[in-house]
Amino acid sequence: MLNILVVDDNPLKIRALRTLFEFIPEVTLLETAMNIIGAKKILSEKHFDLLILDLGLPMRDGDDASPENGINFLDEINKNRRLIKPFHIIGFSEVDDYIDKFKRSFEDELWALIKYNVSSTNWERQIKNKLNYLIRSKLDLQNPNNFGFQYDVAIITALRTPELDSVLNLNANWVSFKLENDATEYFKGIFINGEKRIKVIAASAPQMGMVASSTLTHKIIFNFRPKYIAITGIAGGVKGLGNLGDILVADISFDSGSGKIKTDKDGNIKFEPDFKSIELEPDLKELFISCKGKREYLNEIKSKWPIKDILYELNMHIGPFASGAGVVENKKVIEEIKGHSRKLIGIDMETYGVFYTAKNCSRPKPMAVFSIKSISDFGDPDKDDKFQPYAAFTSSSFLYHFIIEKLNFD
Repeated sequence: MLNILVVDDNPLKIRALRTLFEFIPEVTLLETAMNIIGAKKILSEKHFDLLILDLGLPMRDGDDASPENGINFLDEINKNRRLIKPFHIIGFSEVDDYIDKFKRSFEDELWALIKYNVSSTNWERQIKNKLNYLIRSKLDLQNPNNFGFQYDVAIITALRTPELDSVLNLNANWVSFKLENDATEYFKGIFINGEKRIKVIAASAPQMGMVASSTLTHKIIFNFRPKYIAITGIAGGVKGLGNLGDILVADISFDSGSGKIKTDKDGNIKFEPDFKSIELEPDLKELFISCKGKREYLNEIKSKWPIKDILYELNMHIGPFASGAGVVENKKVIEEIKGHSRKLIGIDMETYGVFYTAKNCSRPKPMAVFSIKSISDFGDPDKDDKFQPYAAFTSSSFLYHFIIEKLNFD
């Protein structure tokens, strides 16, 4: 947890400090340098929580020690951008004259200069007090309960095209960026509605499926701490329920592949489902029901689709949503799932993974998670990708209206 650098040319003092740190398990890295040149090299490569700095130091091996070297090094740490600045610095000298002469230099920077005395334990107590403070402060930094939300909404899609592209067409002044050691391309923006400014983060998974969407959801929660998580895009519909492009809102999400595969007495393979489900937050469900009852946004969204070949009106459906491990192109499979969830409205490969991660992640958890997808096909062998852009457009457009006009961020 704590990285400490000791710069001192006195082996006895270094040994005394090592003995002290051996009984503090939170000290995970201890490095030493016996001259200024060696200390500069180390500070140009690594970050330390604490630097313990002797005053009387040689510039390099073989040089005479001088207290001015230690003070000049303290000043250089402040000014040299190539040196990685330690969080805290303690001056550590056994020479009374050095302490009297240079104490002001440390005080001006609000650092401590303490005296080492082989016959006293005062210096041990002082350094222990500093270490205990550093340990507690770092533990507080690592405690997610001490942090609020950074973004209002995170939007997740399974596909870059057409799903995320459709989200990025929403008015938000999107900015693309990446995090260190993370290949995902993230987009941050602001939805504006009057004086209401909503901070949004968006990204797509590298592939379809619950594992990919769950992994992306976890990364977004860990790095950006959003209040709400939303997944949007395209989905398979249920034949006889709705039209292509219709909006689907999951009030229950479940894993359609959860259960047991058995062999009956005749040697036939049989699947016994044991669906694990997660419900939409009741307050959000009421908001969606209200939107459906009033047909809010639906006519406006359809009117803005540039291709005027959609002959039927745009509708919205609320109900159970199944997520499976593969793309469904078999009506029998859909009927089997529907047999265990008779009000089924749609099927995809991601929603349950997003719901599960948002519900079971470490704190601070999102306040709620929801799914808004639109029908791009009906899971039959004759399906094609022709309606994917329209479905991505209707789902992302409805999501936009819902976020800026319905969600509460107070």
